Amino acid sequence: MVDQLKALKDRFNPKRRYEYENMQLDVDGIFVRIDEDGFVASEDGEAYIVPIEDVLQDVSIIRSARVSTGRDSAVINEKATGLIGALYRDEHNTPFEGGVMFRFRVRVPIYTAQPFFQLPYVHNEFSGRYSILDAPYATPFYVIQSSNTKIHKIFEEAEQDAQSVYQLFLSHGIAKEQARFAHLFRFFTKFYWTISLRHILELLSLEENLLSPKEFWLFRDNILRNVVQDWTPWAYDKYLEYPKSYKARWHEDIEPSDGINSDGPFKRISNIGTLSVVSTKIDENLIKLGIHTGPNPKRGFGHGVATFAMRVPIFVYRQWVRHRYGVWSEFPVDFDCTVSTRDFYVPEHFRKQIGTTMQYHFEDMNDAENTEMQDNLRRLIERSCIRYTHLRELGLNSRESATILPYVFRIPTLWTVNVESLMNFFSLRCDTHAQWEIRQYANTIYEWFRERYPWANKIFLEQLNFGKSDIFRK
Repeated sequence: MVDQLKALKDRFNPKRRYEYENMQLDVDGIFVRIDEDGFVASEDGEAYIVPIEDVLQDVSIIRSARVSTGRDSAVINEKATGLIGALYRDEHNTPFEGGVMFRFRVRVPIYTAQPFFQLPYVHNEFSGRYSILDAPYATPFYVIQSSNTKIHKIFEEAEQDAQSVYQLFLSHGIAKEQARFAHLFRFFTKFYWTISLRHILELLSLEENLLSPKEFWLFRDNILRNVVQDWTPWAYDKYLEYPKSYKARWHEDIEPSDGINSDGPFKRISNIGTLSVVSTKIDENLIKLGIHTGPNPKRGFGHGVATFAMRVPIFVYRQWVRHRYGVWSEFPVDFDCTVSTRDFYVPEHFRKQIGTTMQYHFEDMNDAENTEMQDNLRRLIERSCIRYTHLRELGLNSRESATILPYVFRIPTLWTVNVESLMNFFSLRCDTHAQWEIRQYANTIYEWFRERYPWANKIFLEQLNFGKSDIFRK
C-alpha cells in the first residue's frame, strides 16, 4: 500500500498555471477531502491541516467508487489503478464527475471563449458592462506566423483605431456596456470555469471539428490535457490505455434544412435584430400535474418547452448564453455577407451610466452628442469592413479576417428552453438593471408568454418573479 501511495505522490504535480501561445489557465480550486480525524486545536477553534493524501485527486475517484461497498475510501493498494481503469473502460462515469472537480480561471481571446460556454458546468465571466477593457488585444496565431507585412500592418491599424474610439466613448461618459461596442472581436476575456474530470475527459476524447475555432482545440490539447496528466496521473494513464473517440464530424454529412417553420410571429426587435417563435410544447394542464412533486414544485414547469430563432448582436448572445439551462445552437456566421450588407448594430441612443455597480441608472445622451457617437461607430465599422476585405484579398479566411470587426455584428442562433428557466430569464433580463438591448428581447418574449399562458404567468408574477420591471404590472 505504501509503495502505491508513494508512486502516486511522486507523479502528482499540482501545477497552478498553464499557458499556450496567447491562452492561459490557472487551477484556482479543487475538491479536497476533510477527514474528521485531521482536526487539531487552535487558538480560534479547530483547524484542519490538509495532508497530501487528502489532496490527491486520483484518490477521490477511488473514494467515490468504493462508497457503494462501505470500504475505507482512503485505502490505496495494488488494486487502485485497476479500479480506475475498470471504471473508465466500462463507462462508470459518476466517480470521475462527483469525485474530482476543478475550478479554473481561464484567459483567452473572445473568439476562442465562445465554445466554452456551450460546455457543461458553471461559468462566471469578467464583464465589459462593469469594467474597462484596457488589456491589449490578442494577436491570432495565423498573424504571428505570417510573413506578410501587409497583414501585420492591417491588424495593428485596426487595434489602434478601435482603442481610439473606445477611449473616445469613455471620455464622453458613455456607459461601459456600450463603449465596448468599439472593441474588435479579439479582445481578451477571462472567466471562472467549474468542471468535473469526467467532462474534461469527454472533451479530450471529442473528435476535433470545424464547428469551433482551431484555437479552442489547441487549448484543449496543450492545456487541458496537461492538467489531467499533472493532477490525475492514474486517470490519465487509463485515458491513454483505453482510448475513446466521441464522433463529432458526422454533422458534415447532413445538409442544413432550408428554413424553419415558425409556430409564432416573426418580430423585429427595434433596430437590434429579429426574433421568431419556432415551436412550443407548453401544456398548462401537464404543468399543473407536474408541479405536485417535491421538494420544489416549480420543477414541474420543466415539462413545457419553447424554441426561439433569433438574430442578435454578438454581445447580446454572449450575455444570453449564460442562461445555461437551455439548449443553444449558434450557427456559423457568414462574415462575407455580414460585411457586404453591413449587418452591424448601431444603437439609436447612446447612454451615460450614472452611479455605482448595481445602483446605477442610465440617461440618454443629448441629440447632438448621440449623433456624434453614432457617426464615430459607423465610421469605425466602415473602416473595419474595408480592412476585412483587404485581409480576404490577402488570403485569410473569413473567420480569421473577422477578428478585426467591431463587437456589434449579428449572429443567428436557436434557443430551446423550458418554462422554469424562461421564468428565471424574465426575472433577470426584463429587470431594469439588465442591458437595454437584451431587455427588448426579454420583454418581447414575456409579452408573448403572458398572452398565451395566463395561468403560468399568474404563478410567475405572484410566486416566482424576483425582477423589477413595469412590464410585470401591465
